[in-house]
Amino acid sequence: MTLAQIVEAIHDHEKELTLFNCALDDPIAADLATFFGTQNVRIRTVSTSSGRPADVAVLSDRDRVRSIVAVPTLRELLEGVPPGADAVGIADGEYEPILEPLKETTFTSYDTEQMLYTSREIEDRARRVRGGTIHAGFQRLSLFAEQRAIYADLAMRGVEVHAYGVPDTPPPDIDGGTVHPVENDEIAETWFVVFDGGGEELQKSALLAEERDEGSFYGAWTYDAAIVDSILDHLEGTYLAADRTPQRSGT
Repeated sequence: MTLAQIVEAIHDHEKELTLFNCALDDPIAADLATFFGTQNVRIRTVSTSSGRPADVAVLSDRDRVRSIVAVPTLRELLEGVPPGADAVGIADGEYEPILEPLKETTFTSYDTEQMLYTSREIEDRARRVRGGTIHAGFQRLSLFAEQRAIYADLAMRGVEVHAYGVPDTPPPDIDGGTVHPVENDEIAETWFVVFDGGGEELQKSALLAEERDEGSFYGAWTYDAAIVDSILDHLEGTYLAADRTPQRSGT
């Protein structure tokens, strides 16, 4: 699968939060749609002839039911967060049954500032683990050059660094890192930072997004190990194993 196909596959793997037998004038469905706006989840309401179960929410995906929670608990969740906040980053044991499955994949539109913020979170994971492999593509090597110090530091800490970009400038030097100048649309149109976890499954994480309009990106921020592995398989199989001669820094 190409990177663009992986983005679409993530989007298609939508979760569904079904609210059973809430009052017709209850705004909870609209409120949840706003709150979970960056999670890949669809909100729907169902009224049964028996009226049962009442005020119950069921989170499911195409494979199974992921969680069941009382609607009043969701109301408490909405009341307990600042305006404009969403589910990302909230770690409260009381709400984990519903939040944890939704945190696996965030799917939304980003601007450049948000992309950099999310990239920093994944880079920080690699820095704390002090091992493993990180792949980073910022579309053009001139943009990657602006991030050079971050990736040089990661390489110094024992992280294997692979950087990708259209060669609009000479490849930047990264001691211990490998820069891959790539002339194709995939690299030119996608931004990605992917960390293999350094042997720790729970540390696997990835940001993958397409630039669909100038300065506007659409994609996923995920901790789902299977998705991370699919991105890694593509990058390694397409670019690391390809018959190219990448610019190796520090040699």
